[in-house]
Amino acid sequence: MHGGVKFYRGSPSAARSYVEADRSRVDDYYLAEGTGVATRYVATAPPAVGGRSIAAVQDGGTLDGDAYERWVAGYDIATGAAKGRLRTDERGLRFVEVVVNGPKTWSLAATLHPKIAAAYDAAQDRAATEIIAWLAEHATTRVGPRGRQVQVPVEQLEAAVVRHYTSRAGDPHRHLHLQMNARVFAAGRWRGLHSVGVVDSIEAINGIGHAAVACDPQFRETLAAHGYTVDPDSGEIAQLAPYTGAFSARAAQITRNIDRYEAAWRRQHPAEEPGPRLRRAWDRRAWATARPDKVVPNDGTQLAERWRDELRGLGFTPPHSPVQEGDRPWTAIGRINRDAVTDLVLTRLGARRSAWNAADIRGEVERIIAAAGVVTPAPVRRELVEDLTSRTVDRCELLLTRDDVPEHIRTLTSRDVLNVETDLVTRLAARAEQPATPSWIGLLAFGGELDPAQRRVVAALTGTGPLLVIEGAAGAGKTSTLDVARRLVEIRSHRLVVVTPTLKAARAAEAQLGTDAFSAAWLVHQHGYRWDTDSHWTRRHAEPSARARLLPGDLLLVDEAGMLDQDTARALLTIADQAHARVAFVGDRHQLPAVGRGGVLDHAARWARPEACLVLDTVHRFSDPEYAALSLLMRTGKDSGKVFDALHQRGQITIHRSEVERLAAVAGAAQDGGRIIADTREQVTTLNAAIRDQRLATGQTVSTGALITSAGEPIGLGDHITTRRNDRNLGVANRDCWTVAGIGDDGGLLVRGRRGERILPAPYVRQHVELAYATTVHGAQGETVDHAHLLVGEATGAAAAYVGMTRGRRTNTAHLVAENSEDARDQWTAVFARDRADLGPTDARERALENIDRYGPHASPRRQLRKEQRIDEHHEERLRPHSAPPGFRI
Repeated sequence: MHGGVKFYRGSPSAARSYVEADRSRVDDYYLAEGTGVATRYVATAPPAVGGRSIAAVQDGGTLDGDAYERWVAGYDIATGAAKGRLRTDERGLRFVEVVVNGPKTWSLAATLHPKIAAAYDAAQDRAATEIIAWLAEHATTRVGPRGRQVQVPVEQLEAAVVRHYTSRAGDPHRHLHLQMNARVFAAGRWRGLHSVGVVDSIEAINGIGHAAVACDPQFRETLAAHGYTVDPDSGEIAQLAPYTGAFSARAAQITRNIDRYEAAWRRQHPAEEPGPRLRRAWDRRAWATARPDKVVPNDGTQLAERWRDELRGLGFTPPHSPVQEGDRPWTAIGRINRDAVTDLVLTRLGARRSAWNAADIRGEVERIIAAAGVVTPAPVRRELVEDLTSRTVDRCELLLTRDDVPEHIRTLTSRDVLNVETDLVTRLAARAEQPATPSWIGLLAFGGELDPAQRRVVAALTGTGPLLVIEGAAGAGKTSTLDVARRLVEIRSHRLVVVTPTLKAARAAEAQLGTDAFSAAWLVHQHGYRWDTDSHWTRRHAEPSARARLLPGDLLLVDEAGMLDQDTARALLTIADQAHARVAFVGDRHQLPAVGRGGVLDHAARWARPEACLVLDTVHRFSDPEYAALSLLMRTGKDSGKVFDALHQRGQITIHRSEVERLAAVAGAAQDGGRIIADTREQVTTLNAAIRDQRLATGQTVSTGALITSAGEPIGLGDHITTRRNDRNLGVANRDCWTVAGIGDDGGLLVRGRRGERILPAPYVRQHVELAYATTVHGAQGETVDHAHLLVGEATGAAAAYVGMTRGRRTNTAHLVAENSEDARDQWTAVFARDRADLGPTDARERALENIDRYGPHASPRRQLRKEQRIDEHHEERLRPHSAPPGFRI
């Protein structure tokens, strides 16, 4: 189970359309006459001495359409009475929603075997009930006057569960929409759910939902009885996993056909909404177009048979015999090493973030138990995971020692996380104790075309400063500045060595600057650092290659330093300290942050001497000076409303009335040579497919002989692709772009790109090749093109918007789905208020304090789950640099 929390705001009458948007119209074939829209559940968790009682969940019956709308509106189903004071405006929160789902192969198995379908549906129902109970035990509401509110436990909440059998693409995807009503009972009356607390609990919700099904004895025994085994790493059914890509590709084509019909219809009917009859006609037409040799299904039986026929056509044959008990890779609870699980949880959480809460721990524990193959009744599993969660909480360090911290606020961390940041700061501070004297020698000869800010940066880079911080806006002329600095450093008989977060960026730097450039991971690996898939770091003795050795006086330049994680930064500083090399951090704190624990550039800027912190503040990239000024406002997030107005007037904000219209428009922009940038991988996948369809129609891509990747993407002659995994033997890097020039009989590819030709073997192609007509913001950072188009949505943050809107030299256009310009303006300003950067545990502590002030403290002292000694009262002292020699070895 994966996904986030969605907020539904809007009219109750539109709620049914909302829940139908996540499935295909073919789902209607499963719904019999008179079937209710949803099942209602009521959970109670009355207060108890010493903490909350265990929640009780009752089935509240089926909701038909009218009852569902009343439930969404906040009325008591039995009495019709309003649950307290209800908001009637369109911005009022009606419910929060999570989706209970599972791997694609689970739904395929359910399609093939009715007994598996029944067991899977029952397991999902039990998972939903378990999630509802957990939320009832942990959700809160806020009481008290504005500015002095406190959080109190919820005593009763209601949920609705809507079952779907298909994905929006029309292939088998059994999932539940679990909706928690925004009206909850607490402290004597109905109040509003503290929705932020639910969002902050998403890891526990997803973990419980996945483990409740994966560990369900009835479901797993039914799978085994039909001969199926579950891969412990992916969770997929091993016998069906090879067929999911090709199966999904056919269903996705049907969805794209429907989207194309809808976009064309909306262009001709701008003030109308399509009705059910029209949508069903599109559905039948799309099925007939995608598979003209097949009969369009008319009911659930025909639909299921069609899916089974698809699998048979792909070569799948169901297992002939059950999995014997001795061959089932299930793990007894007694074999679980609880201390090892606790260590693993802390390592994994510490790799992803600087601070966490008990819900994050619970979610990670659930995933580990599911992957270990612990198949046991739900009460037994809950006892195990609650014990492991408690043990892990007890091992954590507290960022705050006050006893009124709400449970959802992230104030837990680990000793390792704190130690890494402390050592990082110590090394930075030691370097900052030495002066940073610039050198102006040679600038007249080599830097005549640089602006004053660029010349100051070159003087600093060629001077004596052991720690430098260079920040610059997008398009501020960094490459030309570093090229001059490289030549002057080499004249002084030293090396400029560049490291970047990615191999692709390192290769670009090497080509542009003519100097040694490596990925940061490669350099630290050369010096003996090792890390596993759970990000547990160690160091061993190593003899680095000549290119990887640093000498005294060399300059190690860390490019895109804002994206560097703390573990890698610590390793780089250790290497530089031992070599007595100088270090320069180059980046922009307003662009994308690290994935995981970041804040390296912030720490460097804080501790570096004032004369060692320089800024490139003149933008050279854009052909339009007015847009250059607007880009600087986007960089800081200032006056976002005025920036929107200016961009809208300039034609650089495009508003679409629906997602399908935006998709069609942006796909057309790609045909005109624009770089398409989106927030999520799912959006990129959808865009890639739509753009490829247009290329097929114009003959730019050939469909004959196309292969299908494991993700379901078709790849044919003429397609633009990207490699997604570094492979030095193949000579490819993550996010390298290529054009398909040949397809082998075995599924291998001959590709051409800027670095020449490569032959990609079939296994690599299946797992690590994607279409490259669109990219995520992370993939676009560092690129410069003529025209860029950014899709802006609810997942877009300030840094992503700034990066996406500064890739184009000539034009940069943002695309939003909104009812009108006022709605679009609100969305735009909300984007520049979002900051998701993880800047380390010191910053996490400050954010926790801010969140307590913002959302209110817990009304009564929390139950003490661990000893109080974790962090002494002088937290700042613990994160202050320690005295340590620059050559300190770890």
